[in-house]
Amino acid sequence: MISQEEIKSFLEGGDPEEHIVSIEFDYVSDHIYKIKEVPGKGKTIVRDSLIAFAWVGDLKGLNFYQGSKGLQKEAMSKYGIVIEKLRTDNNERLENGLTFMVKSIKGYRALNQFFRDGGIDPWGENVRDKFLMLTPVEQYLISKEKRLFKGFEEYNDITRFGFDLETTALEPKDGRIFMIGMKTNKGFLKVIECKDEDEERRGLVEFFNTIDELKPSIISGYNSANFDWFWIFERCKALNLDIKKIAKSLNPKRTISQKDSMLKLANEVEKFNQVQLWGYNVIDIIHSVRRAQAINSNIKEAGLKYITKFIDAEAKDRIYIDHTKIGPMYAEKNEYWLNIENGNYKKVGDSEKIDEVCERRSDIYIKTTGDDIVERYLDDDLEETLIVDDEFNQGTFLLASLVPTTYERVSTMGTATLWKMIMLAWSYKFGLAIPKKEPQRNFVGGLSRLLKVGYSKDVLKLDYSSLYPSIQLVHDVFPECDITGAMKGLLTYFRSTRIMYKNLASEFKGVDKKKSLSFDRKQLPIKIFINAFFGSLSAPQVFPWGDINMGEQITCTGRQYLRQMLKFFVKRGYTPLVCDTDGMNFSLPEGGVDHKVYIGKGLNWLVKEGKEYKGYDADVAEFNDTFMKGEMGLDCDGTWDSCINLARKNYA
Repeated sequence: MISQEEIKSFLEGGDPEEHIVSIEFDYVSDHIYKIKEVPGKGKTIVRDSLIAFAWVGDLKGLNFYQGSKGLQKEAMSKYGIVIEKLRTDNNERLENGLTFMVKSIKGYRALNQFFRDGGIDPWGENVRDKFLMLTPVEQYLISKEKRLFKGFEEYNDITRFGFDLETTALEPKDGRIFMIGMKTNKGFLKVIECKDEDEERRGLVEFFNTIDELKPSIISGYNSANFDWFWIFERCKALNLDIKKIAKSLNPKRTISQKDSMLKLANEVEKFNQVQLWGYNVIDIIHSVRRAQAINSNIKEAGLKYITKFIDAEAKDRIYIDHTKIGPMYAEKNEYWLNIENGNYKKVGDSEKIDEVCERRSDIYIKTTGDDIVERYLDDDLEETLIVDDEFNQGTFLLASLVPTTYERVSTMGTATLWKMIMLAWSYKFGLAIPKKEPQRNFVGGLSRLLKVGYSKDVLKLDYSSLYPSIQLVHDVFPECDITGAMKGLLTYFRSTRIMYKNLASEFKGVDKKKSLSFDRKQLPIKIFINAFFGSLSAPQVFPWGDINMGEQITCTGRQYLRQMLKFFVKRGYTPLVCDTDGMNFSLPEGGVDHKVYIGKGLNWLVKEGKEYKGYDADVAEFNDTFMKGEMGLDCDGTWDSCINLARKNYA
């Protein structure tokens, strides 16, 4: 099996270069540009070359260069082409897949032109199964073994710029921008007030000038792809401002642009406009929240107000204003009493009694104006935007430091594509062919049953720790086309890393809350990544290494583990209520479980030898010691006084 040291070195990138925060490719010059945020020195840009490459299958029958070896050799010389035969180890899917690596020492354009001159469009529908060519930036990261954010321990180490607009209407055609707020995680704060269209015009110019002065690595807003950036582009048009002239990138020859992009949300895909500003990572923070919402049913909404409360980050003096009242409140500039402890406010003069109390309690209430309250509200919005960004994109930052692609892409792509990028990088490093994709077909999934309808009390929820990945590791369920065993090595590494972060989070919980939270944030995306591997494996039409038979073996084994749990706990007096894929809810036995005692044997990684376990923990520890081997383990996920079971996926 591949050593964990080799896996770690591969994921972190073999090249030691640090502080790369973004990479750009110039299609005209065929050059790569590395944008670096060097601590204490600011931004630097370093140029580099690219040896472009593509994985290619057998082109026989496509009349490539009219079938002439002479013409092909002539073109190879012209475009600096090198062709390598890739390793297959006689595996059928690899033999029928992409078995050649075609490189051009003259760059990306030369590689493309080599195929086009031979009569083949690498992106043509008729050859989609014969070519795999990544973006130049991804090719560079893979071939040079470089990774983004190396040298940065925390997401907060990078300069992050958040912005928010306040507008007089919901649509740009109906109103204008009257306030632009900007804030960084390094202490910068600026609010631009725009009293009329002339000031709005100057405000938009100042907004882009501020970005140019600060040169942050990440530019973000909350719902900015759908709202703020749309307003900025539309108001520039209405004000006769050329946005391509006022938006300054890190390359004077390249200005701001937009492109159609897609946000992957579990099993759904949503289109959005991706703003591109050369040298910067432009993201919408709501994307990370919505991706978390797609896999966490406890998150009911994605709005900034809700999600800040959900993560328990709302400030006590947070000011809220209904969106329909923000514009009028700012414009009218009436006087208000503001409670500086809880953020509530009342208009001066509405009540003599309230006025009297507020004047007497000057330690709590201050007299201010509507425009000042709106400005405070905007500052609160900006602060919460950066807090939510830090909370939900810490994981994105971690993944972007391991996966050879752009930060913008990591923040919106699905987990199957992340696994695909890692496996492509591994295949490049070790000269491996890419397997032929297989068609999708239906198969039996996890066990999901409602065993008792209605009201139950003394509820215990048990679930297997990372059930599907653990089944793969314990029962060695991996596709044969992974001839080097990379998937098993990667899965083992990710699982071990996650457990390490979980243990550190627990260790520091009562000692250093900030450290504990940092470790907990780091383990969550790894958990998602690990659990998503099954989805990749079960989608061979997307993930070249996918194998439906392996996916079906995993779900079949999972159903057996659930039945084993059911039999064990029913025998000890527990009443099964509902089971769903990797866990089961029980009612505790009549008379309770306080009398139960078990001394751990340490035969499972979740059980400590010699430790005394009591109550339901005793039964769980005995189950683990007796049945759970290797990475398998049963966890307690919580207890509740009672529940109501209505259907398989509907219980409370």
